[in-house]
Amino acid sequence: TIKPFLKDSQIIFSVMAGITLATLTAQLSCSKIVRSMPNIPTQIGMGMTVFSASANVDRKELFIIQNLINTTGKSVYVENEKLIDAATAISGSGPAYVFYFMQSMIKAAVDLGFNESEAELLVNQTFMGSVAIQNSYSLSNEEWIRKVASKGGTTERALQVFEKGSLEKTIVEAVKAANDRALELGA
Repeated sequence: TIKPFLKDSQIIFSVMAGITLATLTAQLSCSKIVRSMPNIPTQIGMGMTVFSASANVDRKELFIIQNLINTTGKSVYVENEKLIDAATAISGSGPAYVFYFMQSMIKAAVDLGFNESEAELLVNQTFMGSVAIQNSYSLSNEEWIRKVASKGGTTERALQVFEKGSLEKTIVEAVKAANDRALELGA
């Protein structure tokens, strides 16, 4: 429906999951297309957007587009458009994974005796503080895990349960399933 109003000098900016630059170019008869995958924290300026562009978008235009995207958080430009689908599975869907994990921790806190609001505060602050400290130092996630998990302690016990339940494998499989779905949407 917008095709009659488009000029070839305009840049089309897409946030549609799975819809490729080639498809957009063919459907809209436009040569300047930017394809992106933002996530929901863009609503508060803390988002992550991965984007790619058709060959006719020049460097100056890419710079302008990236500055526009960066008003909503951070961005990564990728030449390999296939990484947009991977970004959909990681950062696009990622907030739901975080919320799922947080909700599970809140449920555990309630099961252990906290009321719902106390449980939410405990979990929300734990996530905010963990991300903040991780961003404040140049330590890897593995190093942070070792700092928190004392030998023979409570954290180590919880991590053993994660490993026994193959949580890492499950997370990797889930992200790959999301990536597969992004590819299906583009087909």
